[in-house]
Amino acid sequence: MENKEVLKQRVEELAGRVNGEVEESLGALILKVQAPYILETLTAAKSFSDVPCDFLHDLCGLDLVDHLEVVYQLTSLRGPQRLRVKAVVEREKPVLDSVTRIWQGADFLEREAYDMFGIQFKGHPNLKRIYMWDDFEGYPLRKDYVTEPVEIRNLVRQRQEGE
Repeated sequence: MENKEVLKQRVEELAGRVNGEVEESLGALILKVQAPYILETLTAAKSFSDVPCDFLHDLCGLDLVDHLEVVYQLTSLRGPQRLRVKAVVEREKPVLDSVTRIWQGADFLEREAYDMFGIQFKGHPNLKRIYMWDDFEGYPLRKDYVTEPVEIRNLVRQRQEGE
């Protein structure tokens, strides 16, 4: 069996164990799971027999308005396989297990997702802002983040209340 077929079979088996959904988009295999299953999912993907997805290329946050997602881009150090894992995170309480114990390289990537989207990574060794200053309010890449300066917001609010 070809690597891509073996990987697809392993991912579908894993999806069954973690209540995930498998899809393909532009040649990329995608496994979507709920936040509580992320450690189990990524640990399993890293150790797939014959087709391990053992290298974390990237991790990023996404705001899809009704929920947040953390996207993990995985490849292999020994083969051509690629896998994208998406973890669905609640918008109001965005908490997810840290994967720094699986890949130390996730450290700064998780800090970035925390700083820009407010996603909390349980078990992260040093979860603090990486770009914004410590007392910065809000998360700039969330779609509900207000970008106008406070003075303009207050002026607009005053005009609306006056009408």
